[in-house]
Amino acid sequence: MRSSSLYDRADSFGWISIALHWSTAAAVCVLWFVGESISRLPLDEMDARRDLHITLGLACWIPLVGRIVWRIIVRHPRASDQSLLTHRIARFAHFTMLFGLSAMLISGPLMAWAMPERIELFDKVFYFHALSAKLIFALVVLHILGTLKHLMFHEDDTLARMIWPRPNKTTSNRQQDP
Repeated sequence: MRSSSLYDRADSFGWISIALHWSTAAAVCVLWFVGESISRLPLDEMDARRDLHITLGLACWIPLVGRIVWRIIVRHPRASDQSLLTHRIARFAHFTMLFGLSAMLISGPLMAWAMPERIELFDKVFYFHALSAKLIFALVVLHILGTLKHLMFHEDDTLARMIWPRPNKTTSNRQQDP
């Protein structure tokens, strides 16, 4: 029997989606800050920071791919009182973020493989990697603004749904066994 709060339902995210969401958010933030800091360091420190970025990226690769696959397989629960158009726009933004994340997961190892012998390939892939990072950054900002919009103007439970699954109405109304 499946736990009702482990998996997504039509009206609620489950623990798997919540854990994947927040672990992805943490991984993306750490990788972004480490990656952005590489070019700001003195030359003698750049290689060590790049190695850290690559190591963290490889460590996060399987969980991030898991996040992408999970969201493709499992449908997005719809927020209460959300129009179909708004739901579709939110899904499009989420899938665009996942596309950007996929581009990063492909271009990052490709860049590491291309260095230093294949510098022309490295330059092209680096451009794609950097562009994907900017896309993800812009979409994360949009995502956060959307969350704040729901929190401040709609006063709905959109943020709460990504912190804790909604109780299943059929199980929450049951009497406790004595």
